[in-house]
Amino acid sequence: MTSTNNHITLGPDHVLEVHGKQNGYDIRYHIRAPFYLSLIYNRSGIPGQADSYFSIAPGKAPFYVSSSSITENDSSGSALTASPHRHDYFEFLLVLKGKVIQRIEDKEYLYTAGSCCLINRNIVHVERYIGECTILFLAFSNEFIQTLMEEESLSLFPGNEAPMTNSIFRFMQENIHTDEQKDYLDFFPTFQNQNSAMHLHNIGDRLVREMFFPALGSTYMLKAWICELFRYLDSEEMFHTVPVKLHSSADYLLFSRIRNLLEDTDGRMSRSELEEALHYSGNYLNTIVKRYTGMCLFDYGMSFCLEKAKWMLKNTNVSVSAIAEKLQFTNRTHFYKLFKKEYGMTPQEYRKGF
Repeated sequence: MTSTNNHITLGPDHVLEVHGKQNGYDIRYHIRAPFYLSLIYNRSGIPGQADSYFSIAPGKAPFYVSSSSITENDSSGSALTASPHRHDYFEFLLVLKGKVIQRIEDKEYLYTAGSCCLINRNIVHVERYIGECTILFLAFSNEFIQTLMEEESLSLFPGNEAPMTNSIFRFMQENIHTDEQKDYLDFFPTFQNQNSAMHLHNIGDRLVREMFFPALGSTYMLKAWICELFRYLDSEEMFHTVPVKLHSSADYLLFSRIRNLLEDTDGRMSRSELEEALHYSGNYLNTIVKRYTGMCLFDYGMSFCLEKAKWMLKNTNVSVSAIAEKLQFTNRTHFYKLFKKEYGMTPQEYRKGF
């Protein structure tokens, strides 16, 4: 996208206004449509490069450009590059394939396939592509979000469909009238949700189809699929949602993801499995856990395992031996020893207390 100093120009797709200096730190985007979908591809795997860019908005012609079709003087080539910027709308970053670094103000966060974040307005950020990836961006104007929330009065199921029951709508409502808040939402799939990238891809595909081939009811279908996205991301069974403040440590988000995955698996997620899920070395993950808990990664995981054992002893009639087996203790004596060390009594003594 092109701009000149102290001028307002349009991006090559004519949907975003670009304010400020190109390659500077005061680039501001303004959306000229209710919402906006764009896809960035890095097929070559070369870090920092995007091979092609696609965008579409309601009532606008789709726009596509690839690195192979750009001439030396073609300004559309800037659509493939990223500079630190901010905008006056809400933006989702959804990783459909690969991984990307999202630099937010002065901190960097890693996002892998199936994870995403909701960037608040007026936060300076930029994406850094670190290999082969496909990234979906969804931008929503304040007016469009306000309309979605106001249409609650037309709901056939007002109690169930109320927007404020959804964390994403609540976040947007809290921030829609202020430029002061600079927090954002992080969405990380639960351990059980192994198909998040595919589901996000399917929602994006339905949005594109409705805008490519608009027909009677397409406006309602677009709003329905956007609400489906919000509902999917807000599902506790599918995603962990973490509000992140800009003053928080960059390691805080990683620790939250470790904690959530260990909670999902009752602490029985190995170091190598955590490495694969989070794309960090086991030694680094161990360092993060020790910093926040004082425990090594193994002991921290075991604390979740013993908490699950305590819950089962209190709330079920499953035998102690079956509980030990379910929690993957191959040695019942070892389970007894760890439980008594942690809680000062044997599993039977704990159960008798209830």
